[in-house]
Amino acid sequence: MRYFVEDNSQPVARGETTRDVHQALTFYLSRRPDLGLGKMLLNSVLEPANPFDPQGRRNFRKGFVLAIFLALGLVGSFVYFNFLGAGQ
Repeated sequence: MRYFVEDNSQPVARGETTRDVHQALTFYLSRRPDLGLGKMLLNSVLEPANPFDPQGRRNFRKGFVLAIFLALGLVGSFVYFNFLGAGQ
């Protein structure tokens, strides 16, 4: 049994099961769409959202685009020099 303080008054004893805690946590997180791994990844790849147009399109960050081009260049160089026989 755990004790919780409600409205800065005396602690109240409540018995909560793991199912109750899971439902409460799921409800809390469903009300917070700004949290989550997917949002974190999108925020690291895309420009910040416009607060005046939250449904507007978000562009890729310049650093992310540069990293993708560098990775594609490295993969292309690897494939070209190792599998296509560029030195033959």
